[in-house]
Amino acid sequence: MINDALSVLQASQGWKDITSSVNMKRCPQSVAVALPEIMQKMFVENYGRLILGDSPVWNEGNHPDLIHAGKHLAPPSIDECRTLQGELALHPLVSDRRMAVIWCAEKLSLEASNSLLKLTEEPPEHGCILFVSEEDKLIPTIKSRVWSVHIDLPGEIAQARPHPVSDEEWAEWIAAGRKKDPEILYLEIGSWIKDLSEKGKFREAADLDSLVRLMGSKRLSVPMIQDLTYMVIKEDVPCEQIFSNLR
Repeated sequence: MINDALSVLQASQGWKDITSSVNMKRCPQSVAVALPEIMQKMFVENYGRLILGDSPVWNEGNHPDLIHAGKHLAPPSIDECRTLQGELALHPLVSDRRMAVIWCAEKLSLEASNSLLKLTEEPPEHGCILFVSEEDKLIPTIKSRVWSVHIDLPGEIAQARPHPVSDEEWAEWIAAGRKKDPEILYLEIGSWIKDLSEKGKFREAADLDSLVRLMGSKRLSVPMIQDLTYMVIKEDVPCEQIFSNLR
């Protein structure tokens, strides 16, 4: 049974390749990673700790030498991309390096992507760039300048699975979920969304996907995640009602 997202990350071949290259001092300065949205914040912090050092200056996933272009679930504007070169070139504050994160890299506009070409190919000596995306869909000119890494999920999470139906199945899921990270619950629900889509239940899949994205942005507790999911699937509470209560 998988209970925590960090174990999922550390067990992936992509993460093993990254840690090996960093430890051998062979990690390229420009890296692109593709992984589920719900794991991206955790990945960025752990990758950042490899690059910038695992020091007490980290605060809720942020570091003085960590630069964000865009934010989780929102790509940067062209203006943010254009100013990134100057920000990355500044002298590090507490680390030996500075690191720039480009969020939602697969959603970058063509103009924003083109503005990053030179920086991606020739970053400052002390600068590192991380493109974060859910799918490996960077434009070819960016892709040719980065080391692309994919974080694979274990089969029991990645494969489509039906959601609980009976009261007993729901009780079992709720009891087992009490020991799990929120990210694991979201990944499990993601497997239900895949199952609904494969069965042609696109409205139900879309509603559940919207709920997961909203819950993921709110840092909800495990019991609340379970309660809201149960309400939408089992009790057929409209997602609109859930959204109005969460916003």
